[in-house]
Parts: sequence; structure tokens; C-alpha cells
Amino acid sequence: MLRGQALLADPRLNKQSAFTDSEREELGLVGLLPQRVETIDQQLARVRRQLSEHHGMLAKNVYLRELHDRNETLFYRLLIDDLPELMPIVYTPTVGEAIREYSHAFRRPRGVYLQSRWPEDVPKAFGNLGLGPDDVDLIVATDSEAILGIGDWGVGGIDIAIGKISVYVAAAGVDPERAIPVVIDVGTDRTGLLTDPGYLGEKHARLRGSKYDDLIDRYVTTATEMFPNALLHWEDFGEANARRILDRYRDSVCTFNDDMQGTGAIAFAAILSGVKVTETPLADHRVIVFGAGTAGVGIADQIRDAIV
Repeated sequence: MLRGQALLADPRLNKQSAFTDSEREELGLVGLLPQRVETIDQQLARVRRQLSEHHGMLAKNVYLRELHDRNETLFYRLLIDDLPELMPIVYTPTVGEAIREYSHAFRRPRGVYLQSRWPEDVPKAFGNLGLGPDDVDLIVATDSEAILGIGDWGVGGIDIAIGKISVYVAAAGVDPERAIPVVIDVGTDRTGLLTDPGYLGEKHARLRGSKYDDLIDRYVTTATEMFPNALLHWEDFGEANARRILDRYRDSVCTFNDDMQGTGAIAFAAILSGVKVTETPLADHRVIVFGAGTAGVGIADQIRDAIV
């Protein structure tokens, strides 16, 4: 059991000023916190005020990530209570700015960073989390090639996986302790990152071909063996890889590509509403999908499958 400074450094367990007097005595926190014991509602009032003092969406995103890194319970309580206001800050569109600035604004690691230079370390990386086979329900992984509308941002893509898990927690009730964000660092083709002395990811051209496929296979094999009940969520993979990865594993593991299947399902739901309003069969509608990226192809797939 964590005690003292080690407890205060763990965002999953740290309640800050909400530790009661008896908890402070039992957990070695006497003298390590201000005297007053607060309720979570009192803490919320403070963080809302602090958030309001930050100007600009990126500054607010940075503040919320710092809160996430010191008191996870308070962060998610705030996010759940103020979801409509905060979702654009912790996820799209602001997360795109945070990803661009990831290496320069780096504060604390979160999740798993898989490195193409040492593929044999994939089991070790997951093992270092100290989690058992029944401890994980969800793994959100990205290779960062097609981040939102901003493209290839290398290791900074871990923030899209972290942000997506925040959405799962706040909007769907997923337990954050049972979800793992993962970035599969296969390099980057963005010259600005390769020449940036502060960039934290692998500095080489993006891995392609059999070496890329072998790393993905090692990830899937390791994840499914170590956490057999987990859903493997693919996030922001490039058009060249998204479909074929999904097709390769969809019949053998519990897996889901959000950009193809999630976006496709939501867009198709809107189309069905149009079918209902117009009272015209789906097959008689003509639908134009603007762009042939991962999301556009996923939308087209959903429409085709419904008609055929």
C-alpha cells in the first residue's frame, strides 16, 4: 500500500485536500497537506475557478492534463459534470494543438510507448504496467499517421489515445484504471519532427512493409495474450493500413477501428434519419462522400453494406 509522498505522487489515488484526518494519520500524510479537509465539491469549485483563469483552448487543455496527472478522480468528476464545455478542450479540436506541442510541452509519461527499434520489448513494456490478465478492458492504440486533420505527428499521437480514453470514461462510464493508451512509434515522415532537437520520438522515416506488419502483429499477440478480455481500439491509422489491419484481425480478436467503423456508424445513422424524413428507400438515394481518407472510406463501407 502506498503511503506518504509516494501516495501523493500517484494520480489514481491522490485525493489531495480531500484526505480525511483519519486517512492522513493512517497513510503517513500528517504534515504533508494543508490542514483543511475539503469535499470534492469544494475542490471542484477551486479547479473551475483556476480553469477560468487560463485563456485560450490550449492553455485550458494543459491545465486539465496537469489536473489529470495529479488527481484523476477530480479530473474525471470535473469532466463528467461539465462535459459539453470541456469535451472540445480535452478532445477534438484542441487535442490536435496539444499533439503538435507534445515534445516541447512534455510533463509526464502516460500509457505505453512501443518502439519499432526494439520490437522484442513489447511484452516487457506491457509487463511493466504491473497489470494482470483480468485488469484491462480497453486498449486504445495509434501509430499517429493520420491524427485528426493534421496528419503524421509521431510519438505525440499518444495524446489522441489518452484523449479518446477520457471520452470513453466521461461519456460511457469506462473505468480509467482498466484502459491503456498506446502509441506505436514507427518513426515519422514529418521533416519538422525529424529535425527538431526536442522531439521525443524515433527519428527516422516511418516504418513500412513487413517490419511494420511484424510490429503490429507483435502488439496484437502480446495484448491479447496478456489481456484476453480487452477490446483493441485502433485510432488514427493511415488509409494504407487502417482497413487491412482491421481485416487481418477482426475475425480473431475483439477489435474496432474508430475512424472507419465509429465514424461510419454515426454518419450512417444520420443518413437513415434522412431516409425516414424523405420516405425514400436508401437504395434510391445518391450519397457523395467528400474525401477518400480512412473516415470517408468507412462511411462508404457502412452505406454499401446496408444497401447490399
